[in-house]
Amino acid sequence: MAKSTRSWAEICEPWINKEDGSLYQRTCVAPAPSKDFLQIFITVDQIIFRIWRILPPTRADANQHPVEMKSNYTDFPDDDRMRGEIVRNLGEKELNYIDALIGGHIDYLNRLSRKVLLRIIFNLDLTSILKLSQVSKMFRELGSCDAVWSKIYMDHTTQPITHELLMLTDQQGWKEVFFMNRIQLQKFLHRQQEKTSKSNKKR
Repeated sequence: MAKSTRSWAEICEPWINKEDGSLYQRTCVAPAPSKDFLQIFITVDQIIFRIWRILPPTRADANQHPVEMKSNYTDFPDDDRMRGEIVRNLGEKELNYIDALIGGHIDYLNRLSRKVLLRIIFNLDLTSILKLSQVSKMFRELGSCDAVWSKIYMDHTTQPITHELLMLTDQQGWKEVFFMNRIQLQKFLHRQQEKTSKSNKKR
């Protein structure tokens, strides 16, 4: 296979945020008990890590300026101070992600929109969806959402979609209803239908 002659900037171009020029950006609060505000900002040639120290207003140094550390791709692997701060505040996994990114491994899946990711998930079978949900926090959230499980329910059952069923899914969620014992579900829907019938008769 011929080696790509495209520059790193050209490879990154489709994934650059047009508003701020970032290739990757993360903002969050440091782990408790710290309340420091953190930001990682990566461009096509630089890593920037900022820390806003949140201190009690009574302290003399309460109004200090944010700490900002910068490093280019070449120097970052040896920048012990910056790497240490990232690990201390965000963990080893975040540092590994950054190392992979600046090493040329763009995590394309994380950059796709929710709509596109859901379309991909819709084309998977049930076993694959359950396995995918174990890959990351993002896929666990997507793999558990009602949009996915309502489709799975429709694909795997002949149970008619009644008003009572929709009320149940509002309360429990489609995933919970899908895994509900079939006899249990039938009994619940039957009780709901009886309640609705009695209520209509009283009117």
